[in-house]
Amino acid sequence: MNTFFERRGYLEGFYGTPWSDAQRRDMIALMAAHGMNTYAYGAKDDPYHRDKWEQLYPAQQLATLQSLVRYCREHGMDFMYCLAPGLTYDYADERCWAAIHAKFAQIIALGVQSFGLFFDDIPPGRERVEDHLALACRVCEAFPDKSFTICPMVYHGRGNEPYIRTLGQGLPQNADLFWTGRNICSQWLDAEEAQFFHQHTGKQPLYWDNYPVNDAEMFHEMHLGPIANRDPNLHQHARGILFNGMEYFECTKLAFLTCADYLRDPEHYDPEQSWLRALNTLFGADDAARFVYFAEQCNTSCLKRQNGPRMLEAVESAATLWRAGDLPGALTLLQDFHATLEDTRAFLAESQHPMIAELGKWIHKYNKYADLFGLTIAVLQGNASRDALAAALHEYNEIAAVLTEFAMRAFVETVLNA
Repeated sequence: MNTFFERRGYLEGFYGTPWSDAQRRDMIALMAAHGMNTYAYGAKDDPYHRDKWEQLYPAQQLATLQSLVRYCREHGMDFMYCLAPGLTYDYADERCWAAIHAKFAQIIALGVQSFGLFFDDIPPGRERVEDHLALACRVCEAFPDKSFTICPMVYHGRGNEPYIRTLGQGLPQNADLFWTGRNICSQWLDAEEAQFFHQHTGKQPLYWDNYPVNDAEMFHEMHLGPIANRDPNLHQHARGILFNGMEYFECTKLAFLTCADYLRDPEHYDPEQSWLRALNTLFGADDAARFVYFAEQCNTSCLKRQNGPRMLEAVESAATLWRAGDLPGALTLLQDFHATLEDTRAFLAESQHPMIAELGKWIHKYNKYADLFGLTIAVLQGNASRDALAAALHEYNEIAAVLTEFAMRAFVETVLNA
């Protein structure tokens, strides 16, 4: 039995195309097999979750939800249904209360025991904490045998802000509070900050961890790296963590498998080893050994993984040899690494793995990256001009997709300026 976090799971809480029913089942089965116990359904672009929150689910959509709830139960996962009425809820209109009561009652009839009530990302003028607290308390009191988690309007910071302090201290016993940490996408989550939050709100945080989500301004990033910088003792001061997935369903699996490892044993979690195991789980050992050279270029995120270690080792070792006057030795290292890049390019082109189909714009940039690396070698060999390399670098930099290639780009610039 897991003796660490009480809530161990993930959210479908991103902006973008919601996952399909088949994808949801796939993820539920995979995450349940790796020790998670909660799936929070809060797909921003499901109209009945947010834009049309007051409308009951039509029969077909309701039947789909009921089947999903049953599937969760069969796999030992708690299905948390989340509702976001904050865009249009009129706190003075009893018709709105009747609508929200009916909506929760409809979902309760499916056998759901856990719920989320969201006030996040609402427009100015609708941010009165008194309104949010009154509605949250009324909902909790109307359904006292159910558990509720409130996503506040102020969902990140230190944890002693007037809004979150008032909300937390006023919530009933059967309500938890979502919290993303110091930032919306937090580089660190630590036990000391969780204690601070508890001290000022009266609630241990249930973390809504915005990793690996890549919506909004992050949509040019691809977050394939492991979860990192989460305190090994965080479980002592938090209700749990739910990780927010990406619209890119298959890609989400890679990060989520590492999240599951952390939740299962945070005190002994090793991000790199977990990541390599996840790659092997999803690709098999042989394909993982080829895919890793691409995957490590897709690690730029709030977690600040700046450079792929294999690429960094190659260019730094080559630069050291070149500065020492050993150009042939430097070229050997660079050519060996370029051959690896080309092998990975071939794998990406030939593979039928479903994750590859989601990675088109990042693969396009990776291919340009391999070309740029090869052209840099040609300049060092005297087989290409620096003007051609400068033009290629400019073209590469114009591609919006983000890779973790700072060390490689710095090396190219060093060659240009030599």
